[in-house]
Amino acid sequence: MVRHCDNIIEKLKKSFVIVLVFVLLFEIAPLKKVIKSIIEFAEKNNILMGLNVSDISLVYIAIRKYALIYLIFCIFSFLCIKAYLAIRHYFNSPKKIELNAFEDSLFKYIEDKPNGKGYLITGVWGSGKTFILTEFLNKYFKFSNKPIYRISCFGLDSRKLILDEIKNQIEINDKSFFNWIQYIPAIGKPLFSILKDSYSLSSIPKGSVFIFDDFERITSLGITDHVKNKSYEKDTSLFRTGFRDTQLKEFTDINKEFTKIENAFSKLNSDNELISITNNIQKYNVATGLINELIESYNIKVIIICNVDLLGYDYVDKVFRGKLDCITYNKTIDKYSIESIFKNTLQNQVYSNNNIKMLVLSVMNKILKDFEKVWASSGNNNLRQAKSVVQAFLDTVNIISPRVNLNEEYLISLFYNIYVVRVLRDENKLDKLDYFLVGGNLAYFLKLFRKFELYESIKLIDNFSSIKWTGISISGFWLLNMKKPDNIDEFITNYTNYNYNDLELALLYPESYSWNGEKLLLEHAVSLMMRRETNTGLPPHEDELVELNRIFKNTVEFIINDEFYVADSMEERASNLLKKTGELLSGFGYNSKYIDQWYNSIYSYTGVESVGNPNRSNIIANYNYFVENLKDNGVTANL
Repeated sequence: MVRHCDNIIEKLKKSFVIVLVFVLLFEIAPLKKVIKSIIEFAEKNNILMGLNVSDISLVYIAIRKYALIYLIFCIFSFLCIKAYLAIRHYFNSPKKIELNAFEDSLFKYIEDKPNGKGYLITGVWGSGKTFILTEFLNKYFKFSNKPIYRISCFGLDSRKLILDEIKNQIEINDKSFFNWIQYIPAIGKPLFSILKDSYSLSSIPKGSVFIFDDFERITSLGITDHVKNKSYEKDTSLFRTGFRDTQLKEFTDINKEFTKIENAFSKLNSDNELISITNNIQKYNVATGLINELIESYNIKVIIICNVDLLGYDYVDKVFRGKLDCITYNKTIDKYSIESIFKNTLQNQVYSNNNIKMLVLSVMNKILKDFEKVWASSGNNNLRQAKSVVQAFLDTVNIISPRVNLNEEYLISLFYNIYVVRVLRDENKLDKLDYFLVGGNLAYFLKLFRKFELYESIKLIDNFSSIKWTGISISGFWLLNMKKPDNIDEFITNYTNYNYNDLELALLYPESYSWNGEKLLLEHAVSLMMRRETNTGLPPHEDELVELNRIFKNTVEFIINDEFYVADSMEERASNLLKKTGELLSGFGYNSKYIDQWYNSIYSYTGVESVGNPNRSNIIANYNYFVENLKDNGVTANL
C-alpha cells in the first residue's frame, strides 16, 4: 500500500509541475506578447486553418480553467494521501501488550528524544538480524513520514566513501518541494542540477534514522580472521630414523637450519597478519567515528547491524558497547532465521517461467512449516548449510524445469533429498546413497542404511510418507559438483512409476504387516535380514521363519527372472544376486537365521551349489558353506 501511495504521489508531482508550468508561462507578459504575435502572424498567413486569435484565446481560457481545477485536485489528493498515511501510522502504532522485548526497546529508541546512544543488532551469520529489523519497520513505520536511510557498508572502508553514500541516500530520498523542479519538461533536470545545494551531514532531516547494515563487511575479512597460513613447515619424517643424533650429526645441523627458516617465516606471517588486522581495525574505527559524529553532533538515531562471526565479540564489546554506548540486541538463531533465509534466497532467484515461479513459491511456503521442525530437531546452528540447501533446491528446479513437468509432491521430495545430501556430505557419510532406489520412500531407505538421525528428522514432516528419493544424480549434482544428468526425464519417469511406496512404509513397521504373498525387491528383503530379533527380544518364532521362507522364495523368483539378464546362466544370476546382497549388507549387522532363509530360497530356486570365488565376499562364502552343510545332511535343491 505504501509503495502504491508513493507511485501515486510521484505521478501527481510530475503532472502537477507540468500543468503548473503551463498555467504560469502565460502569466509572463513578455512571453505572452511573443506568443500573441506568433498567432497573429499565423492568422494573417492562413496557417491556422480558419481559426483566429479570439478562437484560440477561448480555447486557452477553457484549458486554463481545467488546468486550475486539476491543480486543486492534485493538492487535495496530496492532503488526502498524507492524512491517510498519518491515520494508518496512528492506528499502526504498537500497543504495549503487542511488543516483545526487542520491539519495545527499538520503538522507544526511535521515538524518544536523542540520548547520545546508538542501537546495535548483532548475531551470527544468517540469524535474521536484517530480517527482524525489516519486519519491525514494516510493522510499525510503514505509514510513517519518518526519514529512514539504509546504508550498506560493504566495501565502504574510508570516511569519504561512507560520506558519499550518506549524501547519495539523502539526495535519493529528498522529498522537499524544491526537488519538484526536476519535473519541468526539457529544462527541469539541468536546472535542478545547477540550482540544488550540495548535500552534507547538515542536510539530514530532523528525526531521521540511519541504518548501517553489513557493518562487518567494511573490509572483506573483518577482524577475527586468525587462520594461520604457514609459508613453510619442516617435514619431521626425515628425522624419524633409528639412529642417534650423535651418529648422524649432519641431520641435526640440517634440522637446526630448517628450524631457523621455519621460525623466520612464522615471524613474517605473524607480522603480516598483525599489519593486516591493524589496518582493518583502523578502517572500522573511521566508520565508528563517523557514526559517533552522527549521534553526538547531529542527534541522529543510528541502528547498526553486524555479524559477530567476522567482527569479533571483543571489538563489539569495546567499541559499540563501550565507546558508542549502544543499546544492544543479540539476535539468536530461531525459526525466524530460517524464514529469513528462505525469503531472501527466493527474492534473489529469477525464473523465466512464471508458472514454475508460482509453483515454487507455493511449495516453499509448505516446506518452511515442516523444515523448521526438521532443523530444530537436528540441533544444527549452521545457517550457511540451510542457505546452501535452499539455493541448491532453487537452482536445481530452474535447471530441470524446462525438461519435465514438475508437481508439488516432486518438488517437496527434491528439497528434502537435497537436505539429506548436504547433511551427509558435511558428515562425510555419503556412502550407500547409490543404493537408494529412485522413487523409493526416503525415510525407509534412511532407516535401512542406518542414517538414523536423518531418519528421525524426516519422520517429523507431516507427510513424510510422500517424501521419495529423486536420485543422487538430480539431488546431488549441484552440491557435489557433479555433471548435470542428461537423462533427467528418465529419472522423473522412474520416480513416477515406482510402486513400492506402500510396501516400504509397511516395512518401517514390519511386525504389524500381513504380506499376502507380495514379491519384494532385493532392498526390501535385505531390510528383513537386518532385523536382529522380534519385538519381544526373543529369537524369531518358527512360524515367522516359515512365513519369511515363503516371502523370500517369491522374492528370489521375482528377482532372478525380472531383474537379471535372462540370457545369463543360473550360476551367473545367483552370483549377481548374492554379490548385490553382500553390497547392501556391507557394514551392517544381520540376523543369521533370516539370512539362512535367504540362502535356502536361492538354493531351492536356482539349484546353484557353489558360487564363484568365496574370497570375494563373506556373503558368497557363507552361501557356499550353507549349501555344503545342506548337502552333508542329505538336502537337495527343490527346483
